[in-house]
Amino acid sequence: MIHIIITAYGEPKSTEKAVNAFLNQDIKDNYQIIVCDPFDDVEKYINEKFKDNKKVRYYKDPDEGNSYALNLILNQIYGENKEDIIIFTDGDVYASKNALNEIIKTFKNEKVGCITAKPVPIDERKTKYGYWASFLFSGIDKARSKLSENKQFLECSGYLFAIRNGIIKEFPLDASEDSIIPYLFWKKDYEIKYISEIEVYVKNPDNWKDWKNQKIRNIKGHEGL
Repeated sequence: MIHIIITAYGEPKSTEKAVNAFLNQDIKDNYQIIVCDPFDDVEKYINEKFKDNKKVRYYKDPDEGNSYALNLILNQIYGENKEDIIIFTDGDVYASKNALNEIIKTFKNEKVGCITAKPVPIDERKTKYGYWASFLFSGIDKARSKLSENKQFLECSGYLFAIRNGIIKEFPLDASEDSIIPYLFWKKDYEIKYISEIEVYVKNPDNWKDWKNQKIRNIKGHEGL
């Protein structure tokens, strides 16, 4: 079983695109998509758009922080079968068509506990913020590729990462989930793999206020570690 958790925050149309990116993938494995969002209008939108699809369900986010909501869902879907997979992604990004097949293939290795994808900016590189995104994502790709190849610890990308079920039921609330969850697996002697063949397409901030706020959130999430 594959559990795909899409955390969103009031962006119904982009969340719909994120859901469809998984529904359109060609796999034989059984899976479910859980859309986690705190807003009533998003609940109504998602339930209406996917009312005939039993693979998609809505989960009401209590709006007390992303980590809090993910812990609640983890507690519900936790199982002892370590072949089950849990995927975390966001409602404002979408995955490449090969994502699920590559994730399934990589988890065939029983030593692998976490998998993370390659973030790809969809911003215009000729703009200042688009260039910054391209430059930073290029550095991320090089660093994670080297760490993964050398079987060293690396943080995952919150845009899209996957874990093996049956290992952890919860994680601390005061740290970034894409940092602390890989660490918990690493301490249990599991490998963390960066799979550059899996791409996740990201629209980055295009103004100073949003860019600064994003970086502050990242810093705050790491302070908790």
